[in-house]
Amino acid sequence: MSDIAQRKAQHLSLAMDEGSQVNSCQFDSYQLPVRSLPEIDLKDVDTSSELFGKKLRQPLIIASMTGGSLQGTEINKNLAIAAEKCRVALGVGSQRAALEKPEMRATFEVVRKYAPKAVVFANMGAVQLNYGHAAESYKRVVDMVEADGLYLHINAMQEALQPEGDTNFKFLISKIELLIKNIGVPVFVKEVGNGIDGETVKRLIGMGVAGIDVAGVGGTSWTWIEAKRANNANFVEWFKDWGTTTEEAVRVSVGVRGDKNCKVIASGGIRNPIQGLKAHLLGADYYSAARPFLEKALISDEETVKLVSDWEKGLRIAMFGCGRKKW
Repeated sequence: MSDIAQRKAQHLSLAMDEGSQVNSCQFDSYQLPVRSLPEIDLKDVDTSSELFGKKLRQPLIIASMTGGSLQGTEINKNLAIAAEKCRVALGVGSQRAALEKPEMRATFEVVRKYAPKAVVFANMGAVQLNYGHAAESYKRVVDMVEADGLYLHINAMQEALQPEGDTNFKFLISKIELLIKNIGVPVFVKEVGNGIDGETVKRLIGMGVAGIDVAGVGGTSWTWIEAKRANNANFVEWFKDWGTTTEEAVRVSVGVRGDKNCKVIASGGIRNPIQGLKAHLLGADYYSAARPFLEKALISDEETVKLVSDWEKGLRIAMFGCGRKKW
C-alpha cells in the first residue's frame, strides 16, 4: 500500500473510532417553532431544493469523505448509488492522491458511474495552491468526476497536526480568488471541522465563492484524528474540540453574507434532518453530514439508500410539525 493509500485507510479507521467524535449537541439552544395545529396536509409538504440547476429531493449534501483506497472505492460506490436514487448531492474526498497516483483515479471515477445525474462535488485542498498546483490541477479533479462544482477545503489546523502536513498558508487569498475566476465551475469553500470565522467568510464572499460550508466543531474531529496518527497524547486532548461550533459558525456566516448571493451549508455534527431544519431556520441553505452515511456505506448501498430516504421522510415530518409547507 502506498503512503497516500495508507493515510486514507488510517483516516477511515480513525473516523469510525468513537474517540473521534466531539459530543456537541448541535442547535440544542434553538427550539423549532412547532405547531400543534399545522393547518397543512403532510402529503403537501415539499422538502425539495435546487443546486446548480438540478432538483434535490431534500437539501442534503452527503459530505466529502474518501477515495484513494480499495475500501474508498466501495464506499464511494454505495454513496453514489444513494445520491442518485434519492436525488441528493454528494462530495468526494480529497482528490490530490489521484493526481499524484493515477491508479487511484478509479476510486473517485466510480462516483459518476453510479450517479450519472446527481449533483457531484470535486474536492481538493486550497493549501495545494502553495505546493505546486495551479488552476489546471483543480480542473483535472473536476474533470475526473465530471463535477458540477468544486469543494475547496481549508484545513489549517488539520495540516498543522498531520505528520505529513502542508502548513504554508501564506498568500492563499489572492490565489483562491484567481482560481475561482478560472476554474469554470462554482466553488464552495469548506472548513473541515473547526468552524469558519466571520473574517474569512467576508473575504471569501468578496472573491466570489458560490458557497460556504461552515463545518463547525461537532461530530468527527480531524484534529483528533491527526493527533492520534502523530501519536501525541497531549495534542489528542488539547485540540480535539478546537474551533467554533456549527451553530455559531452558521449564525456568523449568515450574518456576514447578508443579501449577497452565496449559499451557506451547515455541517459539523449534523446527525439528523431535524438539526438540518434548525440550521435552515437560522439561515443555512443546505445541510451536510458524513459519518451517519459512512456507517451505512460500509455495509451496503441498500442500507445507505434507506438512511438517506429516512432523512427525507424525517425532514418532511419535522416541517409538518412546524407548519412549514416548503423548505
